[in-house]
Amino acid sequence: MAAISTVFAVCLFGGVNSQTPVQVKSLVDNLLSNYDKRIRPVEDQTLPVILDVSFSLISIIGVDEVNEKLETSGYLTIQWTDSLLRWDPASNNGISTIFLPQNDIWKPDIVLGNGFKKFEEFGGSFYNVEVESFGNVFWKPFQVFETQCSIDTTYYPYDREVCEIVFVVWSYTVIEVEIFKSANGINLNEYTESGVWEITRTDVKVSKESVESKVTFSIHIKRKPFYYIFNIMIPILFLGMLTIFVFALPVDAGEKMSYAMTVFLSFAVFLTIINTLLPVSSETTPVLSIYLLMQMTMSILVLFITALQIRLHHRDTSVPISKPFRFMVRLMHYFHCRKSCKTSKTISPAENKDSEYRDNFDSMGETSQEEKNRPEWKDVTSAIDFLAFWSFFLLYLCLTVYLFATIIRGS
Repeated sequence: MAAISTVFAVCLFGGVNSQTPVQVKSLVDNLLSNYDKRIRPVEDQTLPVILDVSFSLISIIGVDEVNEKLETSGYLTIQWTDSLLRWDPASNNGISTIFLPQNDIWKPDIVLGNGFKKFEEFGGSFYNVEVESFGNVFWKPFQVFETQCSIDTTYYPYDREVCEIVFVVWSYTVIEVEIFKSANGINLNEYTESGVWEITRTDVKVSKESVESKVTFSIHIKRKPFYYIFNIMIPILFLGMLTIFVFALPVDAGEKMSYAMTVFLSFAVFLTIINTLLPVSSETTPVLSIYLLMQMTMSILVLFITALQIRLHHRDTSVPISKPFRFMVRLMHYFHCRKSCKTSKTISPAENKDSEYRDNFDSMGETSQEEKNRPEWKDVTSAIDFLAFWSFFLLYLCLTVYLFATIIRGS
């Protein structure tokens, strides 16, 4: 009884539309029988074909700072209306959408305008386009795009870059084919997060320059700095401190010069590593490179001062000490005994009398006392160690504060 009711309902309200391969083939044959893909698919050839171009970004494969190249993967969604591919679904068993090989119909010759390689056709022979009954065509060619990207590494590794991916209609003028809009802009729904770069913003711009139509997709990215902090910046800071501790080693230790040379060579190695990561450009110089260069300059000065110290330390005691070196020794003694001098200002009356007797005795043998207090060359090297240690330490702090203040302010 239920089966009879079903048959009765079908006969009463209409049959079920079935789409067989034969019917679809018949529709495709009818559409392509007089179709010529060499002709723009508009009924009025004085009007342009209007394109809607969007970009779906899949991943940022890498950014080559040296060659200033951005490598991404993704696909375009190009939509236009083909007036020669229209049909009535009601007359074709309800077929509203068909898929055709991309090489069987007309398609715009869009190329990558700022690529590194020669122009190549998007898609391939196995790519299909989606065609709707109203003539709307959707073409989604996937590609790995290598585009030019101007890299500004001033605040490396906290730099922010703006890279553009430009698509241009190459052969046709804007009168014949026009990119009118980009409805979806850059689609990030299928985007896979990069381990080095973070996308902060995306923009799209449709423009007409001279007789060509183009669309520019801008990707604003910033570098994730944690890898570079732990592997480059922190070791450089530690090496800078090791340079200062050269002056903590006494000259008699014998390893002062070799220690200073080792630290200098370490800075040279780090400068070589960083230079391989940065673009070859004279327009921008990373603040980190300037900081590293200043640290190397400090290391050279340390080497020079250390060599001078060793030379002075082994100088014969009969050689008189010049006034600048005497001043350095007195300055060292001043800072060393500053606290003890403050504590010795408060003395008892008995101690005051004793001091008067000592002063009278000292005045009688003033010449012998001066000879006894005459500084030696080892005192000179100790004074150089003391003054150079604190001078280079203050310089190191100033350079480090300048580095981080500039990077944070710029980023």
